[in-house]
Amino acid sequence: MSGFSSRLDAEPVSGISPMKLLFLPIATTMICGLAVAQSNPVPASSATILGNDAVLQTLGALSQSARQTQLDLSRMKIEKWKAEGSVKRQAQDNSDSLQKNLRAALPGLIQQVQATPNGVGPAFKLYRNLNVVFDVLASVTESAGAFGSKDDYQALATDVANLDDLRRRLADGLEQMTSAKDAAYSQLASQMQAQQKAAAAVPPKKVIVDDTEPPKAPKKKKATAASTPK
Repeated sequence: MSGFSSRLDAEPVSGISPMKLLFLPIATTMICGLAVAQSNPVPASSATILGNDAVLQTLGALSQSARQTQLDLSRMKIEKWKAEGSVKRQAQDNSDSLQKNLRAALPGLIQQVQATPNGVGPAFKLYRNLNVVFDVLASVTESAGAFGSKDDYQALATDVANLDDLRRRLADGLEQMTSAKDAAYSQLASQMQAQQKAAAAVPPKKVIVDDTEPPKAPKKKKATAASTPK
């Protein structure tokens, strides 16, 4: 169980997870198509709308589940577990880190997603943090089942099941959003390529200058007659 506490503190703000590596090609496509999208906006597809709705609908249930999980963790009496001191200390550290994440980090990430409902980046950050919370909570729950009371274990087991369901729903919404955005920017890239080919096929206009006409002679000024004295 060692290392879980540091992961809870570091994962939301640093590090590159495999999920982020999978997202990099999509992010590159999105950045390359941004300039084209500003001049040729593409209407939101049904897949994008469904993905956004799925993500936003998950946030309310996630906030409620986080509050319940934090309450269940605070009720545990780890000091009464029938386990070695090192096991109880590690479990307490993980529980404290979980409560800190559920109280501060997770709500902040949820607010970022709510502020930018069409943004894929904030939703991925939330998903990454949710995976770490799930891993640590599952470990604490397993220890509670082995050394703690039956009530503590059942409460945490319910929290783990709810969190697993929510992260799967969030992942489904993210998959729809990223697929739709990738398709939209691919369409923009194809349109831009077609425009470039069409422009290259049109021959440039030639301006012909006729320089065969001889230059005109300058006009002579008329001489004025000299006045004779009277």
